This record gives sequence, C-alpha cells and structure tokens, in this order.
Amino acid sequence: MKRAPVHWVSPRDDASRLFRVTNLCTSDIYPAILTQAGTGPQFSGFLLNPGRSTTFTVSANWQGRIWGRTNCSFNADGSAPAQAGGIDGSGKACLTGDCGGVVECKGTGQTPATLAEFTLQTDMGLSFYDISLVDGYNLPMGIVSLHGESSDPALAAIPPNTTNPICIGDPNLLAPSDKVTNTTLRGQTYDLPLERRMDQLKVERWCPWPLQLQPPWKPGAGVYPYPDDHIKRPAFDPCFSACSKYNTPSDCCTGKYGSPETCKPSLYSKRAKAVCPDAYSYAYDDHTSTFTIKSGAGFEVVFCPYGRSTTILQTVAEMGYKDLGAAQQKQ
Repeated sequence: MKRAPVHWVSPRDDASRLFRVTNLCTSDIYPAILTQAGTGPQFSGFLLNPGRSTTFTVSANWQGRIWGRTNCSFNADGSAPAQAGGIDGSGKACLTGDCGGVVECKGTGQTPATLAEFTLQTDMGLSFYDISLVDGYNLPMGIVSLHGESSDPALAAIPPNTTNPICIGDPNLLAPSDKVTNTTLRGQTYDLPLERRMDQLKVERWCPWPLQLQPPWKPGAGVYPYPDDHIKRPAFDPCFSACSKYNTPSDCCTGKYGSPETCKPSLYSKRAKAVCPDAYSYAYDDHTSTFTIKSGAGFEVVFCPYGRSTTILQTVAEMGYKDLGAAQQKQ
C-alpha cells in the first residue's frame, strides 16, 4: 500500500479503537494480525469458526493489516503444524496466508492472501484503509467502518455507502446483479454502489491461469486447450499476484519500475480490478483503492460476505468529487 508520507499522532493514554473480525465462510479460518505501528491486540492470530466474531481494541494510532489463513492444521497448543514438516514439507500449517506455521502469527503472511490494511491516525485527522490484492487473493472480504454510533457528530453523519468496500472474487458468494444491496444509518437507507458487469462465469475465471495456487490437472495428453474456459476450476481458487508469483521488477514496481510512470498494471492487476474495483490491484493503484474517513472510528473485517464487489471510489469520481472526503461531507 503506497501513499504520501504522513506523521503519526500520539493518542491519549486511554484512546483506543474497537475492531471486530467476522467469519461468514462455511469453514474455520485463522485470522492473522500484523502490527506495524502503535499498539495492537495481545494476540496476533486465532481460530474463528463459521458464523463467529472476535472483538479487540488497538491504539488510536495503530497501523497494521489483517488477513485470513485457510486450510490450517496445527498441533494441540498451536506452536507448530500438526504434522512434521507442515502440510507440504515447507513448515507451513496453512494452505494460504501462513505465517511461521504457528497460530500466533510471526511476521507477514505467505502469499496469496487478501489483506485489510489500516492507518488509523495521522496529523491530517484521517484514517486510511483498503482491501489489497497486491499479495494475491484467497478470501472474499469486506471492511465496515464502525462510525455510525460514534459520539462525534461529524463521524456519525458520514453515509455508510461511502465507507464500506467489498471484494468478492468467489462465484459461490456472488449475488445476482439486480439484487438490491443497501445499508442504513440512523433510520436512513443508502444504496451501495455495486459492480454489475461480472457474472458467475467471469468471477470463476478471473485469475490468470498460471497464477492459480491449485490449477486443475492437465487434461488429455497434458496440453491445455486454448482457450481454457471450459476447464472447471476448483471451488476454492486462491490466486497469486504477478509480483508474488514472479517477483520481477516490472511486476513488483521496483528498480527502474519504481514509479507510477514506469510501473503499469499487469494482466493480473487488470483482472483483479475488474472483479474488485475498490481493491488495490498493484503498488500504484492508490487513487482508485484508498479509503479515508475522519479519525475516530473502529472497523469490522468480514470474511466471505455474500453480495457483490463495490464501486464506491469509481462512483465518487463519476459524481465529480476530487476525493472521498468531499463526497462524505456533501451527502
């Protein structure tokens, strides 16, 4: 997540922000938390069963990321994988998002993983947050700003249809394009701007073939037909980003490609942006993927929401606003 440098603001000793993590998936996941600045919770990973939520607090100047680990198998006390060598001989306890083979996460997660990224407080009085697919995609995700019941009138009045991005790259969780999705705040109803061009077939096949974590077996004599559209992909189809798969300067925006002028979106980035317009698709995707809100709110990270991806930032731009904050103040 790249953005202009900001200066941290020291919070009051009693200042904290509420976070909630919710699992709407049909199977267990192990959410992971990485604290990059400020004070995070006392734990960095935990089991979350389907339909359950976990709440915790962080400092008002917290910066960090949250992601979900899938297909995990730990020993009894969570200190190692359930079997020696892990699930594939590399020491991993989880198929996606693994971080050290332990429940209490150590460091960043292994790719591919959908990330929720947060910078809660700066000298601009804003919180920054986003859904990032820069490290690949493993689970559908939504971020909900918990500002509706804030004691700060300026926060409480912000329309929720400008604050809550959703990324759904799973055809099993995609709602029909004509399904009305809305949210309410203080008795008022707001329609969420939704991506309506993707259908189940497109969502099933958005990940470029070589970037699938678990591509289907080669049919026939081992030669994929072209195009490969009629080959059934797995129901759970994690996708590497081009950077996490190939680690080239042009894909990772490093070296001579380390600027917006020289680093352009890859095929992966373009397809990721099509399926999740409000998510980061590559390093220099700031203007169409960074959300801002007045500092003071907590957040909920929801795994496997049902519905459609949002187009909030695109819609704000089409309304003629230069930034999200202007649209939030106007509505």
